Amino acid sequence: MARHPSVLTALRADPMSGLRRLAALAALLLVAACATKAPRPPPPPAPAVSIPIAPPPPAPPRSGDAKFDAFLAEARVTARAQGITDATFDAATAGIAPIASIATMNANQPEFSKPVWSYLDSAVSARRIKDAQFMLTRYGDVLARIEASSGVPKEILVAVWGMETDYGSETGGFNLFAALATLAYDGPRADYARPEFFAALRLYQEQHYPLSEMVASWAGAFGQTQFTPTTFFKYATDGDGDGRIDLWQSAPDALASAAKLISSQGWKTGQPWGYEVQLPPTFLYEMADTDTLKPIAEWRALGVTTAQGEALPDAPENAGILLPAGARGPAFLVLPNFSVILKYNNAVSYALAIGLLADRMAGAPPVRHAWPRDERPLSRAERIQFQTDLAKLGFDPGTPDGVLGRRTRAALRQYQKAHGLAVDGFPTASLLTLLDQAAANAVQ
Repeated sequence: MARHPSVLTALRADPMSGLRRLAALAALLLVAACATKAPRPPPPPAPAVSIPIAPPPPAPPRSGDAKFDAFLAEARVTARAQGITDATFDAATAGIAPIASIATMNANQPEFSKPVWSYLDSAVSARRIKDAQFMLTRYGDVLARIEASSGVPKEILVAVWGMETDYGSETGGFNLFAALATLAYDGPRADYARPEFFAALRLYQEQHYPLSEMVASWAGAFGQTQFTPTTFFKYATDGDGDGRIDLWQSAPDALASAAKLISSQGWKTGQPWGYEVQLPPTFLYEMADTDTLKPIAEWRALGVTTAQGEALPDAPENAGILLPAGARGPAFLVLPNFSVILKYNNAVSYALAIGLLADRMAGAPPVRHAWPRDERPLSRAERIQFQTDLAKLGFDPGTPDGVLGRRTRAALRQYQKAHGLAVDGFPTASLLTLLDQAAANAVQ
């Protein structure tokens, strides 16, 4: 069988002819390869896949109270705008709910609902005076330093401490954030509580107190001298020099902060808050109003003396006459420092208790004149009726809320003056009977 010469042999014999044969062979191989492996068509485009986006699940209810939950949702946004982180907000409000008992406490504050003599029986008790004297000794160096720098007497500071938390033993049992949120989301104190709620969040974020320690009164006041969160940022100070302010745990911090607050309100160094006086039989009770201020010399000329019957001591400031239990009870001459105490807690019974407790721990005798203990205290419903009657008769006591404060007493004075009664502004059960009858006749 004949054999074809190899390409290599042909190249050797005739180079040009061999190259031609090599090119032809390569072309044949290419054609064969193309014939055996057809090109694949491009893959069809993948069909578009639409993946539905599920809406975020609704936030779980926090409390079961829709209005309260809506307040918290809105507050979270407001807090973020004020620089409060979501982590701070969520930690502080975790699990809180409205506190039902707060509404009852708000309506029955002892400063406004208890007779002044009953309030003072506990506020200036023998036990509290004894404890105050102990604290004066225990914190003597601290109090001396604070008094020297602030001008506020140590007795006033200890009295505030005793009145607010019984010298740190009762700083409150409510969660600070729950109490303030309860007041803020609904009710008559919402305007007060909302800025306090956000200030409490800032307090937690900046001071890093343990949440378990952030307890407060029902009104959202906290610490041994009961500061609100906004007051903390204005007046809280480091009283023990440890570089940290802790009004819950540090008595020096709490006392120094109270002194700073009281001093800032215009405390007159070296002057008393006031003292008990004796009124002459001819005294016009319409002058017994803390807004009616006269020089001491003028009160002296009108026959007002000390409780012991001595001439009134001179003082550079004008003074007013306070009748906390009406014409039948004790009378007090009050100086500008009494108004400063009212700025700590705007209730006459409270301010009077502070002044009397401070005097008693310094050795002063108790109030000399008897209180009218036979007067029956009015219930809340009766106090509201009292205000309602005055309004019907054209004397404006403000919104009937059961709190017989300055506005109600002013309206009562107007009624008393118009009907020839002793103008002492003191609400009694017998006066309520007169008002009920007059209001009923006015309707007819």
